[in-house]
Amino acid sequence: MNTAFAQHIRLTALALAVLTASMLTGCRVEREPNYEWLPWLNYMFFSSAAETNTANTVFKNKMTNQVPPAGTIPRGFAPLHFTADDAGRKLAGEQLVNPEKPTAETLARGKVVFTTFCTPCHGTLGAGDGPVSKRGMPGFPIGAADNNAAKWPDGYLFHIVSYGRGVMPSYASQIKQEDRWKAILYLRTLQQSAKPATP
Repeated sequence: MNTAFAQHIRLTALALAVLTASMLTGCRVEREPNYEWLPWLNYMFFSSAAETNTANTVFKNKMTNQVPPAGTIPRGFAPLHFTADDAGRKLAGEQLVNPEKPTAETLARGKVVFTTFCTPCHGTLGAGDGPVSKRGMPGFPIGAADNNAAKWPDGYLFHIVSYGRGVMPSYASQIKQEDRWKAILYLRTLQQSAKPATP
């Protein structure tokens, strides 16, 4: 074996040993902190992002949290100009029209929203038999073809989801407006496929 080839083998072995050692230092060890290998090169290790409630030097007031500019509206949360009472619900029922169309995509999204937010109280089919209602809360059926909810306009239901009614809270901060409309579309499919609740 010539000297150049032997030296090449030694350098390759040394490179493999260094590579293996560097990979092992990144292994996750639950019982003790991991080692930092060349932390000055690993910019992801030390995040430069500002924490929520800390001071910074970017803004004049030195605060990370900033008040939204006057007149701005969060995306998906256009203001509703109705009162949170019977009169407001009635007005919403008369003025608001569902902007979403019942396509396969919107109904699939509506089912996800309905299952996530409505099923706990109203039940899978809207019969008012969700797990929450089984624990003592009044269950309000909305899925039957001949109940009050089937007779209410979409805007009326949208108002209820947005402002709440009775023991039902407002979901305006949890469900985007477009998703509220899609959930109503899905509810309409439940009502149309349901048998009348009363004989």
